[in-house]
Amino acid sequence: MKKTGSSYKKKDIQARFEEIEANVREDVPGARKELRELMAEGRRTRNVYVIGAANFFLGLINFRLGLRSEMLSYALKASAIFRETDDHEMIARSANLLGIAYSAMEEYALAVSSYKLAYQTITKHPKGSMKKSTLNCNMAESYFNLGDTEKAISLAKKCLFDAFKKDPDNHTLVAIVGINLAEYYETAGDYEKAEEIVELSKPSIKELESEIDDLALACRQASIAYSKGDIENGNRFADVVIEITGRGVDTYELHRDYERIARAQIKAGDYDRADKLATLLWDYAKKTDMTIDKITAYRLQAEYFDATHNAPQALRIYRRLNELYERRTLEMKEAQLSVEKQTEAMNREVQRIRRQVKEQEKLIEREPLTKLLNRNALPRVMGEFMETATEKHKKIGAIFIDIDYFKEFNDTYGHTKGDAVIRTVSKLCLKEECARIKFARYGGDEIFGVILGHTDEQIAELAKRIYAGVKKAKITHAQNPATGHVTLSIGLVNIKMTNEINTLLDIVNYADKALYHAKNNGRNCIYASNLPVEETEDYEPYVRISE
Repeated sequence: MKKTGSSYKKKDIQARFEEIEANVREDVPGARKELRELMAEGRRTRNVYVIGAANFFLGLINFRLGLRSEMLSYALKASAIFRETDDHEMIARSANLLGIAYSAMEEYALAVSSYKLAYQTITKHPKGSMKKSTLNCNMAESYFNLGDTEKAISLAKKCLFDAFKKDPDNHTLVAIVGINLAEYYETAGDYEKAEEIVELSKPSIKELESEIDDLALACRQASIAYSKGDIENGNRFADVVIEITGRGVDTYELHRDYERIARAQIKAGDYDRADKLATLLWDYAKKTDMTIDKITAYRLQAEYFDATHNAPQALRIYRRLNELYERRTLEMKEAQLSVEKQTEAMNREVQRIRRQVKEQEKLIEREPLTKLLNRNALPRVMGEFMETATEKHKKIGAIFIDIDYFKEFNDTYGHTKGDAVIRTVSKLCLKEECARIKFARYGGDEIFGVILGHTDEQIAELAKRIYAGVKKAKITHAQNPATGHVTLSIGLVNIKMTNEINTLLDIVNYADKALYHAKNNGRNCIYASNLPVEETEDYEPYVRISE
């Protein structure tokens, strides 16, 4: 990413966002405020990278807070923005975040598509921090939620194997994959394998010293125990779940486990424990006011009242559930439309900003004295011309211009008048510029032009016009022994791209050699490289163009 519309370089921006990310757990409100300020700054300065990064980290914060709709909105914007850049690291990270957001909204097929985009990106560009194992883990969860337990197990097994083999100190990844894989085996009815995976994951979970990971482990152990009919151990682990939850740990990612555990308790007649988990789910549903969370809470209440033979309450809850399912169906349709509209709107916004940035880049690429391209912009322009020349089998030409005895001119008349001479030549070059002819100030008094798809005769005529324009200006130069006026030496080349001639340096070298030949033949002339030809006895490598 270039320095576009802002005083920040990419590495400075990354460092700033990484600092915000590191402190986010300690000061969420402060982080959100700073990120919004950065987003406003990015819009003001039209810095696409800043806007994308602010959206990405705001999405991450909202994920940690359990604010799923907000997370989806930010993740959509971040992913749309970074897809328009060449930052493959952030393309992958934002696509992964979007997958997590879709998954949180139960849009599992869309989640898989986003994870696959991230996977393809890091496969082509493997130097970033994003790991395939992380994406395999996330894809496995989405496939599991889509009902493809076999695919989920296959991906999670690969992920866990890779983690132990290549990244054994990544305890977070081992813990997450291990607990998930245990759930997949449990669902498949292979309780022995599920318990084996839990035991493999325990050392990493212990290393993390994290309540949420301890809670996830206890949930998995309780669920497996109940599934295999071990009520005593199920209750023991369930009490750990209730105790940790009571300390205020954020739990929404584990609510499916809570529901499964509470169902097992209801089935076993342990209504007190089930009631505690049901109350927790209900309190969370009231806090978020999200239909998904209410369905989970009501579904458990319905089973509770069914089991306790409270028919009136069960009927009331089932009616409410029916309303919620209808609402959820509408919400999912609305969400799909909203996602589509947000994506379209964000793509339009991204394109608008990109156009503005490109316009600014074009201004920045112009050299202030001459208004020609600067030397840093030349490789980009030549690269685009060379690519087109190769694809369409066109010739690509170059023109190298040097002001004769320019040092002597500066020494005699001063740098101010020397700059005026350079501007005079530059104006003649700018008159010739169009979509397929561009000029750059190469250095000092040297100007380099690149021409796409013109004939040898057209390039020769172009050079003659610039040469004649300087001659017509009759700028006095007492130190020019040939004419007493400012003159030019010009070297030309016009060739087709081949296996042997296919780099910017090749073209520059041919034009430079022609210029050198012009200067060695008395200056005040134009020579063209006579390429490519078979060398015969009468072969002339350079052809004089000027009179």
